[in-house]
Amino acid sequence: MKIRNVLISQPKPESEKSPYYDIARNYKVNFEFRPFIKVEGMPCNDFRKQRIDLSQYSCIILNSRNAVDNYFRIASEMRYTVPEKNKYFCLSEAVALYLQKYIVYRKRKIFFSQQSIEELSDLIRKNKDEKFLFPCSDKHLDKITEFLQANRINFTKGVFYCTVSSNMTDLAIKSYDMIVFFTPHGVQSLFDNFPDYAQGEQKIGVFGYAAYQMALSLNLHVDLIAPMPHAPSMTMALEWFIRETNKAGVSPAPIIPPAPEPPKVIIPVQRKAKGKKQKSEITEKVTKPVKEKKQKPVKEAKQIQSKSKTASPKKSISRKSAKPVSKKIAKKSTAKAASSIAVAKKTDKKKQGLVKAKSVVKSVKPKFKKVAAKKKAATTKKPVIAAKKVVKPTKKTTLSKKLKSAKPIVVKKKITKKPSKGSLAKAKKKVTVQKKKAVTTKAKASITRKAVATKKTKTPIKKTVVQKKKTSSVKSSRKKK
Repeated sequence: MKIRNVLISQPKPESEKSPYYDIARNYKVNFEFRPFIKVEGMPCNDFRKQRIDLSQYSCIILNSRNAVDNYFRIASEMRYTVPEKNKYFCLSEAVALYLQKYIVYRKRKIFFSQQSIEELSDLIRKNKDEKFLFPCSDKHLDKITEFLQANRINFTKGVFYCTVSSNMTDLAIKSYDMIVFFTPHGVQSLFDNFPDYAQGEQKIGVFGYAAYQMALSLNLHVDLIAPMPHAPSMTMALEWFIRETNKAGVSPAPIIPPAPEPPKVIIPVQRKAKGKKQKSEITEKVTKPVKEKKQKPVKEAKQIQSKSKTASPKKSISRKSAKPVSKKIAKKSTAKAASSIAVAKKTDKKKQGLVKAKSVVKSVKPKFKKVAAKKKAATTKKPVIAAKKVVKPTKKTTLSKKLKSAKPIVVKKKITKKPSKGSLAKAKKKVTVQKKKAVTTKAKASITRKAVATKKTKTPIKKTVVQKKKTSSVKSSRKKK
């Protein structure tokens, strides 16, 4: 049996780039789109009966576009402005992008997963102290609520819209070779519209494990179950199924998906506050192998004490026959016990190498014999001589002694010698030379100024007789030097 006509329980895609049109063109198949379910928004008066205050919830979980539309619809009807601080946890990227219709898309405020809510477990754990709101329909899957309950998250489930089976009595249901369902409510709506429905040779395709279970409960034979390992979407699974059945004339065996795992429990990590003891709660603990402690060797002193106790057990003495023990006997017994403990300690030290043996002292080099002899002499006791009483001097005596012992202060006077005749003549010569130098520098300065003036005017200046005399005097002075 070849597949030519397929009924899909979804609205018709708006864009022409949909993969359904490619399959119809390649394999010559006719697709008809008819939604089996319609969504009706809950009136605002019925929603108020649930007593949900939207302002108390800063984190919102959205599983479909219908949830997005109805959340913002009820918020506008209740005259509640949705704050920008709200965080949105979406179950798919398509739902996250659809939020742009109502709010500005911000990555820090909008989070999404690829397949299930378990992928958002880390983000939910970070916001565990806040309140979560889950807008859903009256007929919804309990997978999300079970996950939130298992992880002890503070959330409330609010019914924002209702799913109702649409009227499809005008359809000739037997004229189709295959029917494709996407939700368990779509499978139920088939029997609501056609209570006497019999499958026969008609093929049925299902998307998801919940829809597969609903079809089995209504005694339907499922030929196609998506997603599959090689076909994660319904369009890819349909293309594979139509290709194989039209080639061989027989539909391939369906690949039954495994049952979903129970929701994972998040174990929150709690850090202890400084200076405070917290109650025992659920925490993440990493088990590490415990290292066995090595038993330390028991000292011989304790063994000696235990032997002494076992060797001399105390005799049972009645109260009447007991006599007071004298103080001398008690002192002797304590001294014996102390001496036995001291002997035990010395033996331990010798064994451990803490006390130096006599053999070690003999093996010392001859250089260190003198040092050892000096140490022995220092340790030996010398005869004690009665020291004379030293009388401390009073303040007056100490001051007098200090004054006597102090040395007299000698003031050195500078001796000035009278200058000789030769030194005065040298000084006069220096003065004359310095004066001549000053005259020559002034003459040079005047010459340079006049040279600059001549360059500016570009007119030659004749040297006067005075200047010639000055220059001759300068030259004579330089020769004398």
